[in-house]
Amino acid sequence: MENVMPPRPTPRLLSMRPLLAAALATLLWTGCATTYRSDVPLYQQLGGEETIKTFTGKALSRVAADPVRGRSFKGIKMPFLIDSVANYICKVADGPCVYEGQDMQKSHADLNLGGSEFDTLVQTLREEMDAAGVPNGAKNELLRRLAPSRREMVTH
Repeated sequence: MENVMPPRPTPRLLSMRPLLAAALATLLWTGCATTYRSDVPLYQQLGGEETIKTFTGKALSRVAADPVRGRSFKGIKMPFLIDSVANYICKVADGPCVYEGQDMQKSHADLNLGGSEFDTLVQTLREEMDAAGVPNGAKNELLRRLAPSRREMVTH
């Protein structure tokens, strides 16, 4: 019997490995996650307004500093953006914050965002919530609530 080598993965498939690994880890991990407590407001489970602002600021700053993924942050006033996104997350989490920005589609229309850029921000946000000690159930609930914004923000 002759030795047959399996086909080599294409460069596109290789570039998708981190995303596929993250998706698989998320699927496996969510099954083990602590339950979201509906008796406590989500924004409190996330640590309140200050913690939300902290993990949001760290996530946005990390992505903005990335030489490839940070292109859409060029010329943006980061303190304003961090406050705005933190208020949006707090509002989505049923917190007392007031979000005064545009809807997601309008505010991202000119950025020509790709799916990988959105996914990078989500993964970075997840990592910063982990570092802030956000419980798994609360983190998953927030990401579930934010997920529909992907179709409003991603254009390709």
